[in-house]
Amino acid sequence: MEGSDVTFNIAGDKFQAHKLVLAARSPFFKSKFSNELEPNSTEVTINDLEPKVFKALLQFIYKDSLPEEVEPTLIVKLLAAADKYYLNRLRLLCESHICKGVSVKSVAKILALAHIYKATELKSVCLKLTAENLAAVLETDGYQQQKDECLSLQSELLKAVAAFEESSHSIGGAMSLSVWAQLSDGGGGGDTSSRHVRQRTT
Repeated sequence: MEGSDVTFNIAGDKFQAHKLVLAARSPFFKSKFSNELEPNSTEVTINDLEPKVFKALLQFIYKDSLPEEVEPTLIVKLLAAADKYYLNRLRLLCESHICKGVSVKSVAKILALAHIYKATELKSVCLKLTAENLAAVLETDGYQQQKDECLSLQSELLKAVAAFEESSHSIGGAMSLSVWAQLSDGGGGGDTSSRHVRQRTT
């Protein structure tokens, strides 16, 4: 790359870039170039990204776009990179892509990812879909896995379901108590905030 002044070593693959461009786009790189690297250092090794992920990351930084054809697994890895490198617009682009593939079967796992990587728009979509299809979501393997790994989501799920339940009452719908109990007790009975939400909706 013409005029480049830094080379990134990603699992043996080399990528040339410009410190000024990266620092302008990412607070992470701005801090790294200002405080961590020696003034004359021209190579940076990154061990937690795959070459194809870093290549897509550079494309976003330089062109403000993503590759035309992006695999779902790559988008998830880019979402993680967006969180690490403080690239809020990249986070939004990744959220938009992932939202298109959210389904009852996948929503629990995607919700957990959205929570981990602070993807608020994606999280909102997942919570809404879960609330509207709670009984089916509770039966998925994804929900069974994420409820134990991310118990902090239980109270947020209950709040989303409570809001949906409240709107359902206005058109004559209601959720069965057994479904409420399954969700409320899913965290092992220790979530007092979950019980509080449940009491407000009965």
